[in-house]
Amino acid sequence: MLTRIDHIGIACFDLDKTVEFYRSTYGFEVFHTEVNEEQGVREAMLKINETSDGGATYLQLLEPVNDESTVAKWLAKNGEGVHHIAFGTPDVDADAAAIGAKGVRVLYEEPRRGSMDSRITFLHPKDCHGVLTELVTSAPAPSPEH
Repeated sequence: MLTRIDHIGIACFDLDKTVEFYRSTYGFEVFHTEVNEEQGVREAMLKINETSDGGATYLQLLEPVNDESTVAKWLAKNGEGVHHIAFGTPDVDADAAAIGAKGVRVLYEEPRRGSMDSRITFLHPKDCHGVLTELVTSAPAPSPEH
């Protein structure tokens, strides 16, 4: 069962400028950055708040690292802006299967690695009223050291 909005993905041409806008305008700070070679993006996760299920809600800023990434192609067609919405789930596999059984196309046969070692898949925007939708299972929180 989907438990929260995990993040809103925003495609941008210049990650550093976009991070600075969200920092100076809204006070959001970068929680995590990484380059995801498989997705072809450099990203920054800006934490907005904690959630009741132990997760968090983020803005995910995405800058393509090559012209072949889906984000680069999306930017060329649409320009900067909201790219996708992601819902958190404790079991991306089960929820993807259940949603797929309802006729919604699931874009990855098996979930892939996402930000911060999460497991992700996407749902086809044509089946979701024009919205590219991501399902996310966060990586387990590290155990506190004793």
